[in-house]
Amino acid sequence: MAASFDFKKRLGSGYFGEVWRAVDLGLNSECAVKCIPPDKVLNKSNFYQEAQVLKAAEHENIVAVTEAGSLSDGRVYVVMELLPNGSLEDEAKGGYVPLSRAKRLMIDVLRGLKHAHDCNIVHRDIKPANIMIGNNNEGKLSDFGLALPDLDLLDISAVKGYQYILHLAPEVEKFSQHTALADIYACGVTLYRLVNGDSYLPSVTPSEARRLATKGEFPDRSYYRGFVPAAFKKVINRAMEVDPAARYQSAEEMRRALEKVQISVDWDENVFAGGKQWLGSAGDIRVLVERMKGSDGSWSVTVKKGKEGKNMRRDNSMCSSGLSEGQAMRSAYRVLQRFTSGKVK
Repeated sequence: MAASFDFKKRLGSGYFGEVWRAVDLGLNSECAVKCIPPDKVLNKSNFYQEAQVLKAAEHENIVAVTEAGSLSDGRVYVVMELLPNGSLEDEAKGGYVPLSRAKRLMIDVLRGLKHAHDCNIVHRDIKPANIMIGNNNEGKLSDFGLALPDLDLLDISAVKGYQYILHLAPEVEKFSQHTALADIYACGVTLYRLVNGDSYLPSVTPSEARRLATKGEFPDRSYYRGFVPAAFKKVINRAMEVDPAARYQSAEEMRRALEKVQISVDWDENVFAGGKQWLGSAGDIRVLVERMKGSDGSWSVTVKKGKEGKNMRRDNSMCSSGLSEGQAMRSAYRVLQRFTSGKVK
């Protein structure tokens, strides 16, 4: 008997089809179903190749596949575990996520990616939209639609778009050139977006983004939020090296480097008239850092610490005044990074 689903809500769509939240009427259970039109199936002799690739890459940090088949209208379906928390793109909504969370989720992704690479599977489309949040808040790599071995049959322009081009390694001109090291590059771009938010990416056309990427100028390797520590930036920038030989040579190598980055404080950043404020927490201690412009035109940096609200006290050892705007920015960033890296408490 053919499978039957009650399609409730479309969760996403791409070149190779749509993903729906659905109820399997036979089992009376919720699931995620990817529906692939027949004309988007690359291997006409094996319509279930994508499902088989995912099954071959089974891992706790890769979205699980439970079934594959065909619908009455000829579409191929792939049943996957339903993850109600959605994707990392859904969570971030173009903004930044806490550094400790970005680190933890990318470590999860890199574990799954190492397993895929060990199975000779190259993902080719790593980005926040393809990182799902598991039921235990873990990261799970999804959407292996571009991981198929038949991609020489598909022109890269078929899926060209800003999001795809943004994560595409400079050396890749056609799908057959997309190696495991190109996946590492995509992980670097993904992590850059997570720690900064998409506002740190200038508005450019896909062709301009591609041109700048080949020169190592997009994303801007020197442009980070002030609280991102140097060790974290070093990991991201190495993953985004234009020369593949200069990148991490495996997902495991990148994961081990990321695991060594210490994140002691996560920050909420707020802009207000005349300045900027960062509020962080380390256990039960709250930290407030403010960069403000005074009535005389000079700038100051104020640091307060304490358990909550009125209990926060000014730390004069890290405060400064009478600064230029640039001096105040650099001073605030030094303070933020010292707290983030655990060098002060």
